[in-house]
Amino acid sequence: MSTRGLFMIGKTISHYKILDRLGQGGMGVVYKAMDVRLGRHVAVKFLSPALDPDEEMKQRFIREAQAASALDHNNICTIYEIDEAEDGQLFIAMAFYEGGSLKDKIDRATLTMEEGIAITMQIAQGLGKAHEQGIVHRDIKSANVMFTADGVAKIVDFGLAKLTGAIRLTTTGAMVGTPAYMSPEQIRQLDVDHRTDIWSLGVVLYEILTGRLPFRGDSAAAILYAILNEKPESLQKHVPSAPAEVAYVLDRALAKPVGDRYQSINKMLDDLRNSKNSRRAEKFPTKEPVAISPKAAEQRGHVITFSDEALQTVQAMSLSFAEKLRFVTRLAFSSEEPAPAAATGNPYLNRLVIQHPDDFYGRTSEVTRIYERIKAVRPQSISIVGVRRIGKSSLLKAIHHVANRRKHLPTPDEYVFVFVDLQAKRNVEPGELFRYIYSELQREYRGYLKLNASTDYDGLQQIVQTYHDAGLKLIFMWDEFECVTRNPKIGPEFYAYFRSLANNYNVAYITSSSDQLQRLCHAKEISDSPFFNIFTNQRLGAFKPDEARELIVEPSAKIGEPLAPHLDFIIDIAGYFPFFIQIACSAMLSSPRSGKADMKKVRDLFMEEARPHFQEYIEKFDESQKAVVAALARGKKPPREHAFALKDLSQEGFINEERLFSSLFEEFIRENVDKNAPWWKMW
Repeated sequence: MSTRGLFMIGKTISHYKILDRLGQGGMGVVYKAMDVRLGRHVAVKFLSPALDPDEEMKQRFIREAQAASALDHNNICTIYEIDEAEDGQLFIAMAFYEGGSLKDKIDRATLTMEEGIAITMQIAQGLGKAHEQGIVHRDIKSANVMFTADGVAKIVDFGLAKLTGAIRLTTTGAMVGTPAYMSPEQIRQLDVDHRTDIWSLGVVLYEILTGRLPFRGDSAAAILYAILNEKPESLQKHVPSAPAEVAYVLDRALAKPVGDRYQSINKMLDDLRNSKNSRRAEKFPTKEPVAISPKAAEQRGHVITFSDEALQTVQAMSLSFAEKLRFVTRLAFSSEEPAPAAATGNPYLNRLVIQHPDDFYGRTSEVTRIYERIKAVRPQSISIVGVRRIGKSSLLKAIHHVANRRKHLPTPDEYVFVFVDLQAKRNVEPGELFRYIYSELQREYRGYLKLNASTDYDGLQQIVQTYHDAGLKLIFMWDEFECVTRNPKIGPEFYAYFRSLANNYNVAYITSSSDQLQRLCHAKEISDSPFFNIFTNQRLGAFKPDEARELIVEPSAKIGEPLAPHLDFIIDIAGYFPFFIQIACSAMLSSPRSGKADMKKVRDLFMEEARPHFQEYIEKFDESQKAVVAALARGKKPPREHAFALKDLSQEGFINEERLFSSLFEEFIRENVDKNAPWWKMW
C-alpha cells in the first residue's frame, strides 16, 4: 500500500492521528485513531487500492455511505466522515467500539441459544431501519458486527459492498468479499434487494448457534457451489436441543429461491422474538420424553393394544413392546391400502378430492418439496395454502397415499401418517377432536391396532411417547385446518400443546387452509401463538402450462376420446385451475364436438358448475382485489395503488399474463357484479 502499513502508526491523516492497526480484510485496513479536533477515539478504514474504483464509482460509494451515515439507530455504526487521503485513497472515519466483533465472540466460545437469538434480533433491528430507507447492506457477516463495551451490537461497513458489487473481481481475477455469506443471487450477479441481507443474516445466525458456517468448502469455488446447490446440515444435528421455531427461522432465511425467503426483515424479527418468548415459558408444557425401562414400556403398552391377528404373529417372537409396535406398523404398511380404485368412464368426474394416485396429475415439485421436509432429521411441519378448489385436499391425499410414501421416503415404514378431514368437525370440543384423531390413527393400521388412551392432552402424549420410544415418526395431516383455528371452543392451550409435541418428539403437521393460518384465527391470542412459527408455507397456485396440458391430454387419451385438439379452447375457458380444467374436460366429453354451436353448449355446461365458485371468489376478494379484476374485465390497466393486489391475484392464479385466468370468468365479472359498487363504477 502506498501510505499504509506499520509506517502509518503515529501519522496524522486529515485530523486523525493513527494509534494502532486493528485489522485487515479484502476491503482495506482498519486503524484505531484519535480525532485530534474532538479528542475521541475513532476507527478509520482505508479502502484497499485493489478495489481500484474510478471517479464515478467513488462518487457513487460516497453517496451510499453518506446515506448510511444518516441512519440513526442504536444497532448501526455511527459514521463520522467519508474523505480521501492525500494520495486519493478513500477512507471512512467511524465510531470505535471496544467490545470487539461478533466473529471474535464466536471464535472464543459457543454462544447460548438465548444470547444468539438476542444478538441476531439486534442485527435485524438495525437492518430493518436501513431497509425502511431503501438501503441494502449487501455484506452482512459476523466480522461486520461490532459490540460496545456494554454489549450493544453495531452493524458496520454500510455502502462498501455496493462499491465492490460492480467491481467484484480485481485485475488479477480474485474475488473481493467473503463468499460464505453471499446469497445465491449475489453469486449469480443478479440484481439484489433487501432479501440478500436476510440470507446473510441467516448465515450469521447459523454460525452463532453452531460455531460453524452452513456452507463450507476447500476453496471459494467450492463454497459458492455449496450455496447454490446444497442444503446446510440441520440445526438439530449440531444443537439437538434447538427448538423447532429457530430451525424454521433458519429454513426461511436460507431459502435459495428469493420468493421462498422472508420477504421482510421485520417478519424474521417477529419470528425470532416469538421463538425467544416461547423458550421463556410454555403456556401448556408437555412432559419431556424420557428413557423408560422395559417393564415401564410394557405398562405403557396398555395405551396401545394389538388385534388377535397381529398378536398371533408377534407373540411367538421375543420382542419388546417397541419392537412389536414397529413390526405391526410394517405389517399394516405392507398390506394393500383400501383406497378407491382409479376412475373409470369419464375420468374428470373425480375432481373434488382425488383419491387414487393414478388420477392425480401435476404438482410434482410440490410433492417433492413436502416429502423433503418430512424426511428431514426431525420431520418439519408444512402449511399448504391456496384458494378454494385449487387442489389442496387432493395434494394431501397424494402425500398420504402409500404408493407415494414408498416412492419418496427412504424408510417409509418408520413414518405413520394420520389423515384428519376436519370439515365435519367445525365446532367440536377438544375431546371430540382427540377421539377423531384416534379413530383415524387406528384406520391407518387396517384393524391391527387399538388405542385405549384417554381422549385428552395426557392421553395423546402417552400415545406420542410410545411411538417416540419405538423410533417411529408421526405425521398428522389436517385438511381444512381453519375449522380448528376458527373454533372458539379450542383455546390457546391446544396450540401450545401441539407446538410442544413438535418440539419434543418426532412429530410434524401438514395442514391445508385457504389462507395463512394466523389470518384465520378466532382471536388474537390464538394468532399470536408460537405454534404457527413451526410451519413452512407451501403456496398452491394454478397449474403450470405443462401440468395443464398433461391433465387435459392424458386421461382423455386413455379412454379413447382425446381432447388434445381442443387444448387451447379448454385453457381459454378454464385457465390453469385444475378444478376448472376438469369441469371443462367433463363438459367436452358430455357434448358432441363438431362445430361452434357445440362449443357454446360446452360453455353453458361449464358455467352451470363454475358459476357458484366464481361468485364465491368475488365475494371473498377484498376491495383492492375487486378493483383489479374489474379493471382487467373491462380491458383497463389496474391502478398502481393496487399493485399488491395484482401480485397476490397473480400468485393465486387468477391473473395470467396481465389477463384474468378465464374468458368466462371475465364475462362473469362484466355481467354479474354489482354495477353500483365503487370498485366497478371507478371504471
